[in-house]
Amino acid sequence: MIAAYIDILRPSNVVLFFMAIMLGAVMVKGLDALFIPGVWIAALSGTLIGGAANVINDVMDIEIDRINKPKRPIITGAITEIEARRYWMTLNVVAVALAAVLSLEAFMMAAGSVPLMYAYSVYFKRKVFIGNLIVCLVISLGFVYGAMAIGDLNGIWFPVIFSFFFNMGREILKDLEDTTGDLAAGAETLAIRLGTRGTLRVVTLLFSGLILVSLVPYVMGVYGKWYLFSVMLFCNSIVLFVIIRAWQVQTKENFYRMNTILKVAMLTGIISIAVGRI
Repeated sequence: MIAAYIDILRPSNVVLFFMAIMLGAVMVKGLDALFIPGVWIAALSGTLIGGAANVINDVMDIEIDRINKPKRPIITGAITEIEARRYWMTLNVVAVALAAVLSLEAFMMAAGSVPLMYAYSVYFKRKVFIGNLIVCLVISLGFVYGAMAIGDLNGIWFPVIFSFFFNMGREILKDLEDTTGDLAAGAETLAIRLGTRGTLRVVTLLFSGLILVSLVPYVMGVYGKWYLFSVMLFCNSIVLFVIIRAWQVQTKENFYRMNTILKVAMLTGIISIAVGRI
């Protein structure tokens, strides 16, 4: 039972979101941010909201997941739909309460994210590009949320832009993985509208933009050579591999594998940015 409640949160995703919030604080305050209680409260609050969003997403995607992801907890019966809804509500209440402890701004951002992610799961997820845009915006704001715990937003805009490009490419590639179930549910995703090759062109364009954007801090002298070495070797090389492999093997199984690999690239990208900052 406990394992199912953890699984429905999508642990790898919420860990990345937790790290994004922490990095947002570190970008402003350096490693001293790790010793500020408010930063940990913000990270926990944001992570709970992210986890709750994944829970309600599973609730709204029951019919789609019967086709695309039959091993999800609700589909297997490990958690009932009612239990999942109660879990979603509890996570959000705790998250918003924690945000209220931090500041009015943090409370407003947290409270605003809850209905936005609900609307995404219910309606916008099935619309061309709009759903992708919303989820990428919310994920990117994790850096802002972390910096907000410090009270200073200077120096975080590069990771916000990096995260937006990265997650947009990953979300659209993920649409290719979910095409069968989305078609059955009548969804209008970019993958359905453009087809596999057209969608891969968009993904390639976004990830190419990501690689170019990742070089800007070094070219401008904001980050040093260690950042360049780290981001090129441990992030951009993985992204290039994913682009090439996605074109070579255009199957649902391969798109799933590439999305899993991209989670590693996102992690190493976050670490590279942290290296560049400190």
